[in-house]
Amino acid sequence: MKFADIIIPLAVEGVFTYAVPVALEEKVGEGKLVIVSFAGNKKYTGVVWRIHEKQPVGYKVKNIEAVTDDRLQLSGVHLQFLFWMAEYYMAYPGEVLRAALPVVFRLESFTAVTLGDTEIDFDDLTDNGQALLRFLRPGQYVAMREIEKYLGIKNGMGLVKSLLDKGYIQIKETIDEIFREKTEKWILWARPYTEEELSGILDALRRASGQYKMLCRWIEAGKEQMEKQHFLKQSGGSAAILKSLCEKNILKIEERKVSRLGEDKAGEQQANPLSLQQESAIKQIRDYFTSKDCVLLRGVTSSGKTEVYIHLIREYISRGKQVLYMLPEIALTVQIIRRLRRVFGDTIGIYHSGMPDNIRAELWKKQSGPKPYPVILGVRSSLFLPFQKLGLVIVDEEHDPSYKQKEPAPRYHGRDAAIMLANLCGAKVLLGSATPSFESYYNTKTGKYGYVQLTSRYGDIRMPELLLADLAEYRRKKLMKGVFSPVLIQEMQRTLNEGNQIILFQNRRGYSTYLQCDCCGSILKCSHCDVSMTYYKQRDLLSCRYCGSIKRNVSLCTECGKGHYRQKTPGTERVEEEVAALFPDARIARMDLEVMSSKAKYHRVIHDFEEGKTNILVGTQMVSKGLDFANVKLVGVIDADSMVNFPDFRSEERAYCMLMQVGGRSGRKGEQGKVIVQTADPDNRVYRMVMNGDYDVFYTEIAAEREQFVYPPFCRLIQVELRHKEVVVVRNAVNLLVGRLRVELGRRVWGPAVPEVSKIGEMHRVQLLIKIEYKVSLSRIKSFLKEELSALQSDKGFTGLRVYCDVDPQN
Repeated sequence: MKFADIIIPLAVEGVFTYAVPVALEEKVGEGKLVIVSFAGNKKYTGVVWRIHEKQPVGYKVKNIEAVTDDRLQLSGVHLQFLFWMAEYYMAYPGEVLRAALPVVFRLESFTAVTLGDTEIDFDDLTDNGQALLRFLRPGQYVAMREIEKYLGIKNGMGLVKSLLDKGYIQIKETIDEIFREKTEKWILWARPYTEEELSGILDALRRASGQYKMLCRWIEAGKEQMEKQHFLKQSGGSAAILKSLCEKNILKIEERKVSRLGEDKAGEQQANPLSLQQESAIKQIRDYFTSKDCVLLRGVTSSGKTEVYIHLIREYISRGKQVLYMLPEIALTVQIIRRLRRVFGDTIGIYHSGMPDNIRAELWKKQSGPKPYPVILGVRSSLFLPFQKLGLVIVDEEHDPSYKQKEPAPRYHGRDAAIMLANLCGAKVLLGSATPSFESYYNTKTGKYGYVQLTSRYGDIRMPELLLADLAEYRRKKLMKGVFSPVLIQEMQRTLNEGNQIILFQNRRGYSTYLQCDCCGSILKCSHCDVSMTYYKQRDLLSCRYCGSIKRNVSLCTECGKGHYRQKTPGTERVEEEVAALFPDARIARMDLEVMSSKAKYHRVIHDFEEGKTNILVGTQMVSKGLDFANVKLVGVIDADSMVNFPDFRSEERAYCMLMQVGGRSGRKGEQGKVIVQTADPDNRVYRMVMNGDYDVFYTEIAAEREQFVYPPFCRLIQVELRHKEVVVVRNAVNLLVGRLRVELGRRVWGPAVPEVSKIGEMHRVQLLIKIEYKVSLSRIKSFLKEELSALQSDKGFTGLRVYCDVDPQN
């Protein structure tokens, strides 16, 4: 008898063995998606890891119940990648599988209820019990979610259990097929008709005026087939009339499968001609690819990196290879998508988590089929697609922290995982950035990666002029107007007078980042998290950026009851309001998560700014990524100090990258642009190095300190976080854990420490950091850490303790 080891999409260790029924032997294979029972009668979609004939000992083996779809199968490379990710990022294989599969493929059972055979005594029941039993019908199963919706309750399992104990109901576990092919209905002639036959049919229909008119309209259209809804709208008839014509075998309706992917037949335009610098860069990349698997392309903003990518993509497509083009945030790259569509048309597929589930599933199926997209443009989740002939992976803006998955597990880094995927597929990797991450730049220094530069802007356009506005001095002289310095106001007025556009960058959302009492000084915090709440003026409410809880706005202090809350540290909402007051004739738009609630809104804001319908764009880091506007001549950074002074060893690196990136939106076409950075600390070394614009000098100075204090890129990190509802429990647990770890790891263990936000969602947090030199076995330390964490969680004194491991943390 054959057996299969199966990955279950749950946070459980290892794989689970099931028997392969004889009837399914030909269908079940490695990588196939199958339905199995797990944890009682719950049913899940699992993936077959391997087939063998070794029967498990000590328990009865369950059978595989079904194969979900014969056309769906993960390749051996795909499975290898999933297990590598689970091992490297200290996640369960099931957690990785949940991230990899579109939700509509992860079928999970639900409890369904029907009436039992026992006679019902309604006097013995609660109101909800009576309502439920009257709602049910003999032999008809109803899902638990429908019951809860009908009764208006959140958890109906207690009620169901009490009725089950009395024998009034029966339950079973069943699975819904979530994914269904999209179909359209088309109208055709039921059979070919001669003119004489049609004339006779029309004569016979003269008394049925509706049918007669509809058939006349059909004949007048002169088409052999037409989509049903389109025809009904065109003819003005009803579906009932059409049904009558079909019942008389004059017309017929045919259901056809259609794609949800919205393929664009445009494209096949020639790529733009390359400059001598771009041609040289492509030649260097090709040369490096003969000896190295990964190359870093560092190009200043507007140097034409995207055009280099386009030419390389065409090369690999012509060889019959697939290309994965990764971006940090797909919603922020409308212009890049449009640009690639013009060149590649329907050979490019888009994949990201913001797409509807059925569209993601359809693209996933297409990539595993005989005619996959040659090019995929996507975010980090696109790594899980079933590539068949992957030849090149492009990771654009590789420094961006958005590539790191934070919650839930697996907490993987899209850039690093892409390099491993390419390695398994025998593909090459091109990393691109104007401000590379220290890790990638370090790898070029050690010779691990190839290194290519684009040192000037396309068309030899000059880099923007950068000015520092000393906020401390302006405040001392009382020259500030709200959040704006006189120099920024003056430059904004000049830019608007010349008919040019402005981008204002403030890396905070809302109207005010926090509210503070003018009497006792207390800050209004979230009741569930140890963090201040952000005030949103348009909605007049307070919101927590961690747990999402919302409060009504209050003015009187909840601590002392005497003072009033004052708004502190402005966000984009307040900046927009102050801009409107200073420049009442300007057309202003805002770009942050509050406004960009849908793809359509984002497209509209981008389109209006491109077309010059908007003069000033206010936004968070959204305005720094993937945007290319010809008419932007001024960029204003409202508060740069909040980025530089963040308590994290990467804060200076991130501030430098952010300032260089947002500044790079200015003066991309035509005359030189200008960037004004408002700061109360103009002597800070980060601003000095941004003005110098020499990345090598910046890296050398900061990296020397990183090496001295043993931080990446000179070591690897594992961050362990413990959470518990009781602060005493979590602190006792972390102290015990640190003591055990130091016996084996010594000074590599740093902490414990309470993070800046010490409580999230009622859970108290403590963290410790493990620094691991490159010469030390990372896998050995992970194995030891897993054992100690398992022992800690099995301790009855720490019931309810949650443990999170983050390999290569980014904050």
